[in-house]
Amino acid sequence: MTIENNQALAGRLHDVIHIIPLGHEIDRAVAPFTRNKADRAYILAIPPDADLDPGMVKKQHYFVGRVTERLQELGIAVTLVPVEMFDILEVLKVVSFLIRTEKEAGNTVYVNMSSCGRKTSVAVMLAAMVHEALLYYVSADRYATEGGEECEHGLSIVENVRTEVIQHFRIMMPKRENVALLVKLFRRKEAGIKGMTSEEIIGFFHEIGVHGYEKLHTAEKNEYLRAGKKRALLNRTNRGYLKELQEQGYVERQWRGRNFSIGITRAGEHIACVSGLIPCPRVEV
Repeated sequence: MTIENNQALAGRLHDVIHIIPLGHEIDRAVAPFTRNKADRAYILAIPPDADLDPGMVKKQHYFVGRVTERLQELGIAVTLVPVEMFDILEVLKVVSFLIRTEKEAGNTVYVNMSSCGRKTSVAVMLAAMVHEALLYYVSADRYATEGGEECEHGLSIVENVRTEVIQHFRIMMPKRENVALLVKLFRRKEAGIKGMTSEEIIGFFHEIGVHGYEKLHTAEKNEYLRAGKKRALLNRTNRGYLKELQEQGYVERQWRGRNFSIGITRAGEHIACVSGLIPCPRVEV
């Protein structure tokens, strides 16, 4: 299936948006627009002040400038989003946030997985699959063999535009409440706070309005009823939510003596970041 076959879909929505994670490419970022229209594009690239080799940073932003110029000449509004492109979690977080936000606004979202490096493209693909954005790949006819060609085309040279939309594979996410809990755990970990106790999780589910947590045990004045309500909520939390997350490998119990808290695993961090629910300070949508 090509992008052309999906253009009818765009007519029913507000804008056509492209997310372009960019490496040392020009043709692969620009070629799709020779046949397809777009309203806006996000270019994702390493920050200008990245703590990387200065020569590489300078070279990368040469390509950012060339692609930006080409897109603007085609009437496409461009937003540059600084991203730590070698950090899979950061790429997941930003791409997922952009897709979710734009789709909630009723826009059609395309994601280019061929204009960046291999490591970045893995995260891009996962984010697009989870949020059912239109993921596409631009084939190259050959690769640049000298400096002049690379400056004009990037590493890949596209002579005959072949843009293919990649078939989606459904990626099963945890249920909504559990995704919200993973995001909460991830953000607490970022802030240096380790895990959550069962009581804290019950309070969190109450705050976000999870069914069955409308009235907490702390609201009961009768001690006997309060203890029974607490046991019921603990059972609901452990059997209905935490057990599933533990079996999926997204959380783990962290023991301290006879007490434990629930901590997020590395796999759980990936789910939190791909949820699209974590705001990105450097992103203006």
